[in-house]
Amino acid sequence: MESIGEKLRLARERNNLTIDQIARETHVAKRFLKALEDEDFATFPGETYALGFLRNYAEYLGLSPDELVGIYRNIKIQEQPLPMNELLETRPKVPPLRLILFIAAAVLVLAAAGYLIYRATSRAGGNTATTSHAAAGSTSDFVFQDEVRTQWFNQGDGISIPYNGKTYRIVIANVGDTLTLKVPGGTVDMGLGKERYIDLDADSTPEIRIVWNDVDRGSALKRVNLGLYKTTGQAATGVTSTVEDASSAAALAAAPAGSATPPVRTDTFKTQTVLTAAQTGLFTLDFTFKNDCLFRYLVDSKDREDRFFQKGEQFSVDTGKLQVMIWLSNAGAARMRVQGRDFELGDLGEVATRKVAWRKDTTAGGYVLEITPQY
Repeated sequence: MESIGEKLRLARERNNLTIDQIARETHVAKRFLKALEDEDFATFPGETYALGFLRNYAEYLGLSPDELVGIYRNIKIQEQPLPMNELLETRPKVPPLRLILFIAAAVLVLAAAGYLIYRATSRAGGNTATTSHAAAGSTSDFVFQDEVRTQWFNQGDGISIPYNGKTYRIVIANVGDTLTLKVPGGTVDMGLGKERYIDLDADSTPEIRIVWNDVDRGSALKRVNLGLYKTTGQAATGVTSTVEDASSAAALAAAPAGSATPPVRTDTFKTQTVLTAAQTGLFTLDFTFKNDCLFRYLVDSKDREDRFFQKGEQFSVDTGKLQVMIWLSNAGAARMRVQGRDFELGDLGEVATRKVAWRKDTTAGGYVLEITPQY
């Protein structure tokens, strides 16, 4: 039988690679790579991990992952003990003449079938090739179907995730000091070495955990190494959701652990003056998040975005000239800085809407930049 370990080891040696190098590049632990070469599958915590790491290792070495997975499954089948009646059963031998006639007939049938397929392909000509290429190029997304996967992605790549009869999509939107992902319902940012839980179907339960393992800034293409993990049914903090309004968002960002209903408080925020000026002008809002918060903003009634922020993250809303509308699932989680002054936007657990806008001062003349509550 073909040996998985031998194929991996020979391919690694042909490329003059060490296990230490590959562990650094793939972010698969050295002991798991060595276990694959030794075919010591008992080392893995489960078969899904063994298959996921085997695919990663095979792809990195330029081998066929499907071929090696097939060999692995054959090994597992042969390790299963045969029933005693199978071991004791004696089957009659096929007479040599009958065996020869059977083989000859099979060869003729296969030859005829091959000829018919060749004729059909010839008639189709270039149409078949065109169709094949179109099908192959219909999507460049990586389809995440394993329980766990570690892989390099370029900026702009997509990840398709089949779940409960639907397919959800995550896009590597931007690679910089932070990594921006487009997820169902909005975008999220994450730092190197950090993780994010993604709620694909807005049921308040995360289905995917993403870990940013590494970044390659030396290549022509901006690329990142991500760990993908299926986490359906696990509780998690910092869930990125596709919640449509701030009221339901409170269940995600404001509810204490174990509570059935989020503590939505009465909005007691009073209008606050930021500055007065002779004319209106551009202003920038700088936010620092002290806790988890689903955040939505709308700049001058045209530029809108939804994001989920975790404790310690910062964000700026630029180029507001007339007004900026802000929705927060946890008003006490955000501190806003405008024109060098800090403003609190509400209490923890409070779902709130705020407007930062210029108002014409009819009494004193000029304009006032204000923060006002919206009900």
